Amino acid sequence: MKRLLWLLSMGLIPLLTACPGGGGGTSSLVISPKPSTVTAGTTVTFNATLTNATGTINWTLSGAGSLSTTTGSSVTYIAPASVPTPASVTLTATSGSLSDSVSFTIAAPATITVAGTVIGINLQPVASAPVVITTGSTNLSTTTNASGAFSVAGVTPPYDATVVTGNQSLIYKGLTRTDPTLVFLGVSPGASRSASLSGTVSGGAGFPEPANHVTKTAFGSPEATDSATANTTTGAYNMGTVAWYGPTTTTGNIHALQWLFDGTGLPTDYKGYGEKLNVALSDGGAFASQNVTMSGVSEATISGSVTLPAGYNLASKRMSVGFTDRSLIEVLSDFGASTNFTYTTPNVTGATIQMRITAQNAAGTSVVTTKPGLAVNATGISIPLPAGSDLSLPPNGATNVNNSTTFSYTPFSGGVHFVVFNGPGANPDYVVVTTAASTTIPNLSSVGLGLPVSTVYSWNVQGAAPFASVDAAAGPGGWLAVFLGTAEGSRTASTNRSFTTAP
Repeated sequence: MKRLLWLLSMGLIPLLTACPGGGGGTSSLVISPKPSTVTAGTTVTFNATLTNATGTINWTLSGAGSLSTTTGSSVTYIAPASVPTPASVTLTATSGSLSDSVSFTIAAPATITVAGTVIGINLQPVASAPVVITTGSTNLSTTTNASGAFSVAGVTPPYDATVVTGNQSLIYKGLTRTDPTLVFLGVSPGASRSASLSGTVSGGAGFPEPANHVTKTAFGSPEATDSATANTTTGAYNMGTVAWYGPTTTTGNIHALQWLFDGTGLPTDYKGYGEKLNVALSDGGAFASQNVTMSGVSEATISGSVTLPAGYNLASKRMSVGFTDRSLIEVLSDFGASTNFTYTTPNVTGATIQMRITAQNAAGTSVVTTKPGLAVNATGISIPLPAGSDLSLPPNGATNVNNSTTFSYTPFSGGVHFVVFNGPGANPDYVVVTTAASTTIPNLSSVGLGLPVSTVYSWNVQGAAPFASVDAAAGPGGWLAVFLGTAEGSRTASTNRSFTTAP
């Protein structure tokens, strides 16, 4: 038995000497990864692994760039924004007598071709607008064509895109996408079209309407939307001038909805719904006798709750009935303080419900969250509102403001900001689109929009969410759909402040 135990113990000796830390094996320090090149303006995290050894790991750098730390098992290397001379870099990790190095060169980023589009707030293309793509310290200029399209090659991302029309400028900061859609706030390009639209609604509870009844109509097409309330005695409606941009004709549908409301203005019973399809309007025309007959409609119920950010008070809850042609009929405006809601809805085939919630804080900043496309019988709806952007610096009435003055504000959670600088009369206006919580007035002297001296300006911050980046806000649909209420999201608007530019 003693001989057996002795043999077993001898058999364990090789196993013990093979284990790390057991007194055997080779100590080492190894860096990973080991790239041959690192792109200018990027970061790389390097790790150092000790084997069969313990101790503090120290990092040293030879060449351009910087390190996030000089000790520890990992370090982030920050490459310079442009390719240095010389472009070679060596990073070394040491621990006691152990060391390892990685050598690489700084490479210029790959360039892209930016092929984008500039449109106005009315979705129409902005033609013949100067566009400046700023990449590093280089400005690349072009002009939009009749379709609002532009193309600039040799762009190193990230880049800024500046668009100019008249005395107005739009600057998107930090883009990387190749196909941005740049929306110009306050610009409505293209040919303006219009037609008059009127008719009579019948059916439902009849006309003259009984007490506490209302009938509303709406027109919707790919180019135009409008609405009107029918006369409570005759059922006549008149949308006046239906306006749109682009083609000389637009074809859409007319909807009519009638309901009974209670003493607080909330609907309790829907009496009728009707529609007139494929109504064609042509520019300059008068389209009367566009009559709609309503028939009975059943009811459903929608319910949910609103969550407010700290410091905000509920201003209103609004509910509209939406149709696939983009038209909306608002059926209630609830100004009560309750964050819970239960409303009666019309059970119309193909219709959906849009909820729009508005809140405001003591500083006067407002937030509007829109939730479209809800089922008429949806329950448990949750509508959280993010905190809007409050203005921070400079204070109201600031003087000696120039292109170096920092304008700061609280960030709009999960969204992008539109920092709007408005000048009087023909003086330049600037709109900066950014995810950052501060900006400066861009120096656009090179395109004839330099900041004027001794001039009183106003500024405010608007925003749209949810957008994780300016790239996302400049994508298909983008922030404009949120502003127009056709996509789910939130928008904010601060109060205005004034400042005077430097002499």
